[in-house]
Parts: sequence; C-alpha cells; structure tokens
Amino acid sequence: MEQLFAVQEVDARLRELRHRLANLAETSGAKSLAEDLRLLQLSRNRMKASMESLGKRRDELEDRSRILMGKVKNIKAKEMSGAISHRDIATTEAEISHLETQRSELEDAEFEVLSEIEHLEPQLLDLESRIAERDIELSKLNGQNLDITNGVNGEITEMDGKRIALVGGIDAALLKIYDDIYARVDSLAVAKVENGNCQGCRLKLSSVEIENVRRTLSGDFSRPPTCEQCGRILYL
Repeated sequence: MEQLFAVQEVDARLRELRHRLANLAETSGAKSLAEDLRLLQLSRNRMKASMESLGKRRDELEDRSRILMGKVKNIKAKEMSGAISHRDIATTEAEISHLETQRSELEDAEFEVLSEIEHLEPQLLDLESRIAERDIELSKLNGQNLDITNGVNGEITEMDGKRIALVGGIDAALLKIYDDIYARVDSLAVAKVENGNCQGCRLKLSSVEIENVRRTLSGDFSRPPTCEQCGRILYL
C-alpha cells in the first residue's frame, strides 16, 4: 500500500505538470496577447484595403479630371484659331461651362478622397506601431514559455521514470485496479479514512466497515478495500 500511495503522489504531480503545460498559453497571458495581435492585424489589413480602394478612386478621379481639362483646352484652342464660327460660339461656351462644372465636381470628390486618406494614414501608423509592440511582447513571452515547457517536460520525464520504478514492485492486479479508478475519478484513487469519513467523497463509514478496511489492509489482500460510494481504495 505504501508503494501504491507513492505512485499516487507521482501521478498527482504528473497531473499537475501536464495541466500546467496544457494551460500555459492562457495562464501566462500569451493566448490573450496573441488574440489581441490577431485583431490588430485584422484591423490593419482592413484599413490597408480601404486605403488601397481610396487610392484607386483618387487615381480614377485624377484621370477623369485630366481628360476633361484636355477637352476644354482643345475647344479653347479651336476658338482661338477661328475654327469655330461665331454662330457656334455660344454653343461652344456652354459646352466649356458644362465640362468645367464636371471637372469642379471631380475635384471636390477627389478632395474628399484625399481627406479620407489623410485621416486614415495616422491611424494606420498607430496600428503598425501597436502591432510591432505586441509582436515583440509575444515573442518574448513565447520564449519564456518555451523555457518553462522544457523545464516541465524534464520533470515529467523524471516523474515517468520514477513511476516505472515504483510500479515494478506492485502486484499487477492491484495496479490495474488503481489505474482504472484513477482514470475514472481523474484525481486521487487512494483515499484516507479520517474521523470515519472517506476523504475522497466524505462518505461516513460505520465502525464495522472501518474494521473491515483495517482487517483487509493487514492481510495479504488480492483486492484492496474500496469506498462503496466513490470506489476509491481506502487506507487508514
């Protein structure tokens, strides 16, 4: 029973170590930091896409404005050269006025686009700065977690070796009973009886039951005494 109890202590430590590894990213803050970084990168990518779209819109407006300017210049050049008759001058002036109105509207639209770009640029720079800071923090934290992981894995290897040495001296049938119980309750499989109570589930044992536990433990038992309620192996 002493060896079995020693195995349980090793198993409890192994459970603690593996739980620590499984939750290291969360408990260290790396998981939260990685999610924060992911959201910042997502915002950055969306903002870049918006700026790219605005840049295309600006270029399109500039091209259309340039085309209108060219048309106005051509019409005015024809007027200066006398290629347009006096009868058509009024029509030509109306066309020029219409083209210049269109160009003015394009310039207003272009100004709005440029204003949006100027508004987004500092926001994008701020995002890039925050992303760089988070990336450095996460890299540092991941490095620390790697050191912790290596240390914990080293202790797990040591505990595994210790367990192998311990179970070698335990009856195979008894060890199987213990392993089955441990797998089922996912915690201590061997519970002490204190003040007449099973420390695994707090069931109150009668004096007869306690005496049966004592008698079984004192003999060369093939099946250990167990709690009727939780099924844990009992010892006094």
